[in-house]
Amino acid sequence: MTNSYLPDTDRGALIVLDSDQLELAGFPDGGVFRMLHTAADLHGDTLAVPQAVADEQLAQHHFEAQELTGRSPEDAVRRRREALHAFCTILPTPEGAVEEALDRVAKRRLPARAASADAAVGKADAHGIRDTVVWLTLLAAFEDRNQMLWFLSGNQDFAARSAFHPDLRAEAEQRLGTDRSLFLGLIKDGIPALLKRWGTKVTLSAQDLNLLVRSESVAQQVRAVITGPARPFAPDFPVPGTGLLAFDGRLSRPVAYQVEDRLWVPTRIRWRVHGEEHTCSGSSFIMTRVLLEVSVEPMLVLGVTVLDVSTAEPLAARER
Repeated sequence: MTNSYLPDTDRGALIVLDSDQLELAGFPDGGVFRMLHTAADLHGDTLAVPQAVADEQLAQHHFEAQELTGRSPEDAVRRRREALHAFCTILPTPEGAVEEALDRVAKRRLPARAASADAAVGKADAHGIRDTVVWLTLLAAFEDRNQMLWFLSGNQDFAARSAFHPDLRAEAEQRLGTDRSLFLGLIKDGIPALLKRWGTKVTLSAQDLNLLVRSESVAQQVRAVITGPARPFAPDFPVPGTGLLAFDGRLSRPVAYQVEDRLWVPTRIRWRVHGEEHTCSGSSFIMTRVLLEVSVEPMLVLGVTVLDVSTAEPLAARER
């Protein structure tokens, strides 16, 4: 006999995407987003975004259309709004959420945090209001649906290690009940974690994986990301110049996940950077976590998504 109070796990989950995950997936036309939408349909899950995230997307798209492409911003925003409603369920902002967010930011209650020494207080408060509204939207959406809810976000303000921060978890337990709150989760590893849930696991040979990660298209995309304006790493990360980027090894198992006619390969790659700026920062190595879109036959890299970038040590330093 099922417990009607707990979510129906056979109904499919609500997969809620934060702004950073939408951008990484290349919404709405990117290969990664098409894979997410296809896999969600195959497994009976539903992709969703909070209204605050949708508004953020539309505002950003308006700016990009006006400043970067010269197209009509109104037309671009209309098409993006239509895409959001076509591919995602929009979770409405609960009544009173903005007012509660303002109060919580003033009291520095999570997910709002105090501004760091080098950050503007106004900017930190704006992020805190936005994050709090998103959190309250998640709680309200979970209360209203008899479904599991997974939130995909790389935002550190929601997390402690790989789960919701204990303060947020305690709030969810108080509001939802301890047992029910277990069905509200954070997927901090994002898209690769979904692949483990949705995809068919395929073991590659080490030789095949080495050929894939050494593809020039991988190096080109990593180079474009670390020197471009939209960077998936901290603002204070030392940016290499336009010098050479040399493959220095991979640190991952030869595992892929198949969704329909594509293989999706999450992997970590270490690079040696030859550039004065990076050398002066104390490290000549970076680590990238990437997701490769690969055709099954022949096995070729079709797309590269850089999930994050960090500093790295050479092998010799790691082994001491």
